Amino acid sequence: MKHLIVGPEGHGVTEYALGLANATDAEVIREDTFGDTPLDGPVHVTFTDHLFDDTAERLLARVTGPLSVSLHDIPQPEEGEARYARRAKVYNQLAHAADVVVVNSNHEASFFNTETTVIRLPIPVIDSPFNPEPGTVGVLGFIYPGKGHEDLIEALPDRRLRFLGAVSAGHEDWAAGLDAEITGWLSDDQLAQEMGRIAVPVCPHRHFSASGSLMTWLGAGRTVLVRDSDYAREIDQWLPGRITLVDGDWRGVVDKHVPEQLDPPRYGWAEVAQLWEETWRLAGLT
Repeated sequence: MKHLIVGPEGHGVTEYALGLANATDAEVIREDTFGDTPLDGPVHVTFTDHLFDDTAERLLARVTGPLSVSLHDIPQPEEGEARYARRAKVYNQLAHAADVVVVNSNHEASFFNTETTVIRLPIPVIDSPFNPEPGTVGVLGFIYPGKGHEDLIEALPDRRLRFLGAVSAGHEDWAAGLDAEITGWLSDDQLAQEMGRIAVPVCPHRHFSASGSLMTWLGAGRTVLVRDSDYAREIDQWLPGRITLVDGDWRGVVDKHVPEQLDPPRYGWAEVAQLWEETWRLAGLT
Protein backbone atom coordinates (compact mmCIF):
# COMPACT_ATOMS: atom_id res chain seq x y z
CA MET A 1 0.00 0.00 0.00
CA LYS A 2 1.27 3.45 -0.92
CA HIS A 3 1.36 6.14 1.77
CA LEU A 4 0.81 9.75 0.71
CA ILE A 5 2.61 11.92 3.27
CA VAL A 6 2.05 15.67 3.08
CA GLY A 7 3.55 18.46 5.16
CA PRO A 8 6.81 19.69 6.66
CA GLU A 9 8.98 17.53 8.87
CA GLY A 10 8.42 18.44 12.50
CA HIS A 11 4.66 18.80 12.13
CA GLY A 12 3.01 16.30 14.48
CA VAL A 13 0.71 14.79 11.86
CA THR A 14 3.51 14.48 9.33
CA GLU A 15 5.74 12.82 11.92
CA TYR A 16 2.96 10.32 12.71
CA ALA A 17 2.62 9.56 8.99
CA LEU A 18 6.37 9.01 8.61
CA GLY A 19 6.45 6.81 11.71
CA LEU A 20 3.58 4.65 10.45
CA ALA A 21 5.11 4.25 7.00
CA ASN A 22 8.44 3.25 8.52
CA ALA A 23 6.85 0.80 10.96
CA THR A 24 4.85 -0.90 8.20
CA ASP A 25 7.65 -0.76 5.59
CA ALA A 26 5.37 1.14 3.21
CA GLU A 27 6.10 2.80 -0.12
CA VAL A 28 6.02 6.59 0.45
CA ILE A 29 4.83 9.37 -1.82
CA ARG A 30 6.27 12.48 -0.17
CA GLU A 31 4.94 16.01 -0.70
CA ASP A 32 5.92 19.06 1.29
CA THR A 33 2.73 20.75 0.07
CA PHE A 34 -0.39 19.04 -1.20
CA GLY A 35 -0.23 18.31 -4.95
CA ASP A 36 -2.51 17.15 -7.75
CA THR A 37 -0.88 14.04 -9.26
CA PRO A 38 -3.39 11.16 -9.57
CA LEU A 39 -2.85 8.24 -7.18
CA ASP A 40 -3.82 4.68 -8.03
CA GLY A 41 -4.87 2.69 -4.98
CA PRO A 42 -4.81 1.37 -2.49
CA VAL A 43 -3.52 4.55 -0.86
CA HIS A 44 -3.17 5.47 2.80
CA VAL A 45 -3.30 9.10 3.91
CA THR A 46 -2.62 10.60 7.34
CA PHE A 47 -4.95 13.59 7.19
CA THR A 48 -5.45 16.93 8.83
CA ASP A 49 -7.28 19.62 6.90
CA HIS A 50 -4.53 22.11 7.79
CA LEU A 51 -2.13 20.29 5.46
CA PHE A 52 -4.61 19.36 2.72
CA ASP A 53 -5.94 22.69 1.49
CA ASP A 54 -8.83 22.62 4.00
CA THR A 55 -10.91 20.41 1.69
CA ALA A 56 -11.70 16.76 1.01
CA GLU A 57 -12.56 17.13 -2.69
CA ARG A 58 -9.00 17.50 -3.99
CA LEU A 59 -7.79 14.44 -2.12
CA LEU A 60 -10.75 12.31 -3.20
CA ALA A 61 -10.26 13.45 -6.81
CA ARG A 62 -6.63 12.28 -6.75
CA VAL A 63 -7.30 8.75 -5.44
CA THR A 64 -8.61 6.32 -8.05
CA GLY A 65 -8.69 3.18 -5.88
CA PRO A 66 -9.29 2.09 -2.27
CA LEU A 67 -8.50 4.74 0.34
CA SER A 68 -7.39 4.37 3.96
CA VAL A 69 -7.28 7.45 6.19
CA SER A 70 -5.89 8.27 9.61
CA LEU A 71 -7.81 11.36 10.75
CA HIS A 72 -6.23 13.93 13.08
CA ASP A 73 -7.30 17.27 14.59
CA ILE A 74 -10.94 16.18 14.64
CA PRO A 75 -13.34 19.18 14.68
CA GLN A 76 -14.73 20.23 18.06
CA PRO A 77 -17.68 22.57 18.79
CA GLU A 78 -15.44 24.72 21.02
CA GLU A 79 -13.71 26.01 17.87
CA GLY A 80 -16.71 28.24 17.14
CA GLU A 81 -19.85 27.51 15.14
CA ALA A 82 -18.67 28.61 11.68
CA ARG A 83 -15.23 27.00 11.84
CA TYR A 84 -16.63 23.80 13.33
CA ALA A 85 -19.30 23.50 10.61
CA ARG A 86 -16.77 24.06 7.83
CA ARG A 87 -14.27 21.54 9.19
CA ALA A 88 -16.93 18.98 10.15
CA LYS A 89 -18.10 18.88 6.52
CA VAL A 90 -14.56 18.10 5.34
CA TYR A 91 -14.01 15.28 7.81
CA ASN A 92 -17.42 13.70 7.27
CA GLN A 93 -16.95 13.76 3.49
CA LEU A 94 -13.66 11.96 3.84
CA ALA A 95 -14.93 9.44 6.39
CA HIS A 96 -17.90 8.47 4.21
CA ALA A 97 -15.73 8.08 1.11
CA ALA A 98 -12.83 6.11 2.60
CA ASP A 99 -12.66 2.32 2.85
CA VAL A 100 -10.77 2.44 6.18
CA VAL A 101 -11.23 5.25 8.72
CA VAL A 102 -9.01 5.35 11.81
CA VAL A 103 -8.95 7.84 14.68
CA ASN A 104 -6.81 8.02 17.81
CA SER A 105 -9.41 7.88 20.59
CA ASN A 106 -12.95 6.81 21.41
CA HIS A 107 -13.70 10.49 22.00
CA GLU A 108 -12.77 11.25 18.40
CA ALA A 109 -14.74 8.28 17.10
CA SER A 110 -17.90 9.68 18.71
CA PHE A 111 -17.76 12.61 16.24
CA PHE A 112 -18.55 10.39 13.25
CA ASN A 113 -21.77 8.62 12.23
CA THR A 114 -19.90 6.11 10.08
CA GLU A 115 -17.76 3.14 11.06
CA THR A 116 -14.36 4.03 12.48
CA THR A 117 -11.52 2.10 14.10
CA VAL A 118 -9.64 3.42 17.12
CA ILE A 119 -5.86 3.00 17.14
CA ARG A 120 -4.25 5.10 19.85
CA LEU A 121 -1.16 7.21 19.30
CA PRO A 122 2.09 5.34 20.01
CA ILE A 123 3.96 6.07 23.20
CA PRO A 124 7.63 6.63 22.36
CA VAL A 125 10.29 5.39 24.77
CA ILE A 126 12.28 8.52 25.69
CA ASP A 127 15.59 8.41 27.53
CA SER A 128 15.05 11.47 29.70
CA PRO A 129 17.48 11.83 32.63
CA PHE A 130 15.36 12.44 35.73
CA ASN A 131 16.69 15.58 37.38
CA PRO A 132 13.67 17.70 38.33
CA GLU A 133 14.36 21.26 39.40
CA PRO A 134 12.20 22.42 42.34
CA GLY A 135 9.39 24.79 41.43
CA THR A 136 9.37 24.04 37.69
CA VAL A 137 6.14 23.39 35.78
CA GLY A 138 6.49 22.29 32.16
CA VAL A 139 4.30 22.15 29.04
CA LEU A 140 5.32 20.45 25.78
CA GLY A 141 4.53 21.35 22.20
CA PHE A 142 3.71 24.31 20.02
CA ILE A 143 2.64 27.45 21.85
CA TYR A 144 -0.47 29.35 20.78
CA PRO A 145 -3.47 31.09 22.40
CA GLY A 146 -6.21 28.93 23.85
CA LYS A 147 -4.03 25.91 24.62
CA GLY A 148 -4.05 26.63 28.34
CA HIS A 149 -0.70 28.33 28.89
CA GLU A 150 -2.43 31.49 30.12
CA ASP A 151 -4.35 29.52 32.74
CA LEU A 152 -1.12 28.25 34.27
CA ILE A 153 0.45 31.72 34.30
CA GLU A 154 -2.57 33.10 36.14
CA ALA A 155 -2.83 30.23 38.62
CA LEU A 156 0.90 29.78 39.35
CA PRO A 157 2.60 33.19 39.63
CA ASP A 158 5.22 31.84 42.04
CA ARG A 159 6.24 28.86 39.92
CA ARG A 160 8.88 28.70 37.24
CA LEU A 161 6.87 27.99 34.09
CA ARG A 162 8.83 26.44 31.24
CA PHE A 163 7.18 25.94 27.85
CA LEU A 164 9.22 23.39 25.90
CA GLY A 165 8.58 24.19 22.25
CA ALA A 166 8.29 26.79 19.55
CA VAL A 167 5.67 29.51 19.16
CA SER A 168 3.19 28.79 16.36
CA ALA A 169 3.59 31.11 13.39
CA GLY A 170 1.55 34.28 13.70
CA HIS A 171 1.46 34.28 17.50
CA GLU A 172 4.90 35.73 18.22
CA ASP A 173 3.60 39.04 19.61
CA TRP A 174 1.17 37.23 21.92
CA ALA A 175 3.87 34.88 23.18
CA ALA A 176 6.27 37.77 23.85
CA GLY A 177 3.86 38.96 26.54
CA LEU A 178 3.76 35.66 28.42
CA ASP A 179 5.40 35.60 31.85
CA ALA A 180 7.15 32.28 31.27
CA GLU A 181 10.29 30.76 29.80
CA ILE A 182 9.90 29.62 26.18
CA THR A 183 12.70 27.39 24.92
CA GLY A 184 11.93 27.54 21.22
CA TRP A 185 12.36 24.52 18.98
CA LEU A 186 14.28 21.62 20.56
CA SER A 187 15.91 18.59 18.99
CA ASP A 188 14.82 15.19 20.31
CA ASP A 189 17.89 14.96 22.55
CA GLN A 190 17.44 18.50 23.84
CA LEU A 191 13.78 17.88 24.55
CA ALA A 192 14.57 14.72 26.53
CA GLN A 193 17.06 16.64 28.64
CA GLU A 194 14.66 19.53 29.27
CA MET A 195 11.78 17.21 30.19
CA GLY A 196 13.93 15.63 32.87
CA ARG A 197 14.44 19.05 34.48
CA ILE A 198 10.69 19.59 34.96
CA ALA A 199 9.23 18.85 38.39
CA VAL A 200 5.56 19.02 37.36
CA PRO A 201 4.64 17.95 33.82
CA VAL A 202 1.33 19.47 32.68
CA CYS A 203 -1.04 19.13 29.72
CA PRO A 204 -3.33 22.15 30.21
CA HIS A 205 -5.04 21.91 26.79
CA ARG A 206 -8.54 23.33 26.95
CA HIS A 207 -9.86 21.28 24.02
CA PHE A 208 -8.09 18.20 22.78
CA SER A 209 -9.04 14.71 21.68
CA ALA A 210 -5.62 13.12 21.14
CA SER A 211 -2.28 14.41 22.32
CA GLY A 212 1.21 13.66 21.13
CA SER A 213 2.49 15.85 23.97
CA LEU A 214 0.83 13.62 26.56
CA MET A 215 2.22 10.49 24.89
CA THR A 216 5.69 12.06 24.98
CA TRP A 217 5.50 12.73 28.73
CA LEU A 218 4.28 9.17 29.30
CA GLY A 219 7.10 7.83 27.12
CA ALA A 220 9.58 9.49 29.47
CA GLY A 221 7.92 7.65 32.34
CA ARG A 222 6.50 10.81 33.87
CA THR A 223 3.25 11.20 35.75
CA VAL A 224 1.33 14.12 34.26
CA LEU A 225 -1.32 16.63 35.34
CA VAL A 226 -3.97 16.78 32.62
CA ARG A 227 -7.01 19.02 32.32
CA ASP A 228 -10.14 16.92 32.87
CA SER A 229 -11.92 15.96 29.65
CA ASP A 230 -13.49 12.94 27.97
CA TYR A 231 -10.17 12.17 26.30
CA ALA A 232 -8.16 12.58 29.50
CA ARG A 233 -10.51 10.22 31.34
CA GLU A 234 -10.18 7.73 28.50
CA ILE A 235 -6.38 7.69 28.81
CA ASP A 236 -6.64 7.50 32.59
CA GLN A 237 -8.76 4.36 32.28
CA TRP A 238 -6.39 2.88 29.71
CA LEU A 239 -3.23 3.63 31.72
CA PRO A 240 -4.28 3.99 35.37
CA GLY A 241 -1.86 5.73 37.71
CA ARG A 242 -0.12 7.71 34.96
CA ILE A 243 -2.11 10.94 34.95
CA THR A 244 -3.93 13.18 37.43
CA LEU A 245 -7.11 14.82 36.19
CA VAL A 246 -7.38 18.53 36.98
CA ASP A 247 -10.75 20.27 37.04
CA GLY A 248 -9.53 23.86 37.05
CA ASP A 249 -7.66 23.96 40.39
CA TRP A 250 -4.11 24.03 39.05
CA ARG A 251 -2.78 25.66 42.21
CA GLY A 252 -3.94 22.91 44.56
CA VAL A 253 -2.98 19.97 42.35
CA VAL A 254 0.44 21.33 41.40
CA ASP A 255 1.29 21.91 45.07
CA LYS A 256 0.47 18.27 45.87
CA HIS A 257 2.32 16.73 42.93
CA VAL A 258 5.38 14.62 43.78
CA PRO A 259 7.82 14.25 40.86
CA GLU A 260 8.43 10.64 39.88
CA GLN A 261 9.62 8.58 36.96
CA LEU A 262 8.13 5.19 36.13
CA ASP A 263 8.88 2.62 33.46
CA PRO A 264 7.10 3.87 30.31
CA PRO A 265 4.07 1.93 29.04
CA ARG A 266 4.82 -0.74 26.44
CA TYR A 267 2.88 0.56 23.50
CA GLY A 268 5.05 1.79 20.66
CA TRP A 269 5.19 1.66 16.88
CA ALA A 270 5.45 -2.14 16.81
CA GLU A 271 2.08 -2.48 18.55
CA VAL A 272 0.51 0.34 16.52
CA ALA A 273 1.76 -1.12 13.22
CA GLN A 274 0.32 -4.50 14.11
CA LEU A 275 -3.10 -2.94 14.73
CA TRP A 276 -2.95 -1.04 11.45
CA GLU A 277 -1.93 -4.09 9.44
CA GLU A 278 -4.77 -6.10 10.93
CA THR A 279 -7.22 -3.29 10.09
CA TRP A 280 -6.02 -3.17 6.47
CA ARG A 281 -6.17 -6.97 6.20
CA LEU A 282 -9.76 -7.12 7.45
CA ALA A 283 -10.72 -4.43 4.93
CA GLY A 284 -9.11 -6.37 2.07
CA LEU A 285 -6.50 -3.68 1.37
CA THR A 286 -3.48 -5.95 1.81
